[in-house]
Amino acid sequence: MRPDINPDFHGNLYPRTTQQYFNPAAFLAPAYGTVGNLGRDTLTGPGLANVDISLLKATQVSEHLRAQFRAEFFNALNRANFATPNPVVFSSGPTQGPAANQTAAIVASPTAGVVTATATTSRQIQFGLKLLF
Repeated sequence: MRPDINPDFHGNLYPRTTQQYFNPAAFLAPAYGTVGNLGRDTLTGPGLANVDISLLKATQVSEHLRAQFRAEFFNALNRANFATPNPVVFSSGPTQGPAANQTAAIVASPTAGVVTATATTSRQIQFGLKLLF
């Protein structure tokens, strides 16, 4: 459900914390049966930065034997890259009550703007040894 922009909101739209990456108070539920005036794909998520490093040392063991030692570091700086926060600000569904009297209600999501996962893994290191003959 695409929300409306709240004209009375004057705060910070992006607090950029894991508990509230964007402020859901900046939006209003659209009128029943309409699509909100917020543009499609308007919100942005946290950025992603990743540094991978590979080191190689080649050594001549004998005339016909060479050894290569390799160390690879993935996410070498061990930066937490957060996934996109929950973009659902409002949802609609039936209200509680007898089946004959159920009506659609727009409900604010308590997890709107909450980051619940990371987009990349933590630092990983792998070593390799190759013999060439």
